[in-house]
Amino acid sequence: MENANRDSQIGMQLPNPHLANMTKDNLYHLGMSRTSHDLPALFGDVKFVCLGGSARRMENFAYFIGQELGVLSTNERPPNLASNSERFVLYKAGPVLSANVCIYEHGIGVPSMLVVLHEILKMLHYAGSSEVTFIRIGTCGGIGVPPGSVIVSNAAVNGKLEHTYETVVLGKGIQRPINVDQELASEIHSCSRTEDPFSVILGKTYCTDDFFEGQARTGGAVCDINDGDEHRFLKQLDSEGVKNIEMESAGFFALCHKAGVKCGVVCVTFIDRLSTEDVPTDTDILSEWTQRPQILVARFIKKQLTNGV
Repeated sequence: MENANRDSQIGMQLPNPHLANMTKDNLYHLGMSRTSHDLPALFGDVKFVCLGGSARRMENFAYFIGQELGVLSTNERPPNLASNSERFVLYKAGPVLSANVCIYEHGIGVPSMLVVLHEILKMLHYAGSSEVTFIRIGTCGGIGVPPGSVIVSNAAVNGKLEHTYETVVLGKGIQRPINVDQELASEIHSCSRTEDPFSVILGKTYCTDDFFEGQARTGGAVCDINDGDEHRFLKQLDSEGVKNIEMESAGFFALCHKAGVKCGVVCVTFIDRLSTEDVPTDTDILSEWTQRPQILVARFIKKQLTNGV
């Protein structure tokens, strides 16, 4: 249907002057557009966007936060608002959006995450949303912390241990700073409780473009390093305050900062890389650990909404 509200007041301001002329903008990877959906009616009240890896995990989070906020009944599952897409899912529970960052067919890490992040930012811009906080909820490898620990990133570096993320535009590399909102990280961290059966740790995140060689693993299909190289590098990361390794934070922090929105990263560790490469095979344990950052983020969201955010 024609979106009668597409010219309504714009809320979130994005640093792209071309958007002013894109009245029919097709958000292809979300399966919606400014003309096919009433974006202000659907998303104008959004205050939090939570991004995670798998579609199922983010559906479960939407149900969980919906229960916590009292906006979904016990047996009510939120609909996938991106059902016209074969790539991403999008669920809404009150003022909270929940979306996956890994494309169905393939995809892990910054590239697929940036696709959905660009389109959600534009979607909320067109919807007139304002003061929106983005939070990535994920899993990771730990450095010197017990498996099952939750890491709240208070810094992040790229694969070269630099505080910048490089994107290539018109054949040239552009360096964008990886800026972390320290106040937001501290607020999320403060939502931990002494009775929690897991630690919540503020720490630096090492973000790579590869799961194997990029993370100093010797078990990939090809390898040019030895076990000693791996151990020395992991010890170096530990000495520099790195607490976890994952594959999205650099691009996430850089794009959100460029777009002018607050963001944070909260991940649970599956292993301590200083001790082992073997991820636990007990699916019940992994499922319980996966819920830990969701619990922490849900507490943060409830606290913010209670305080009138």
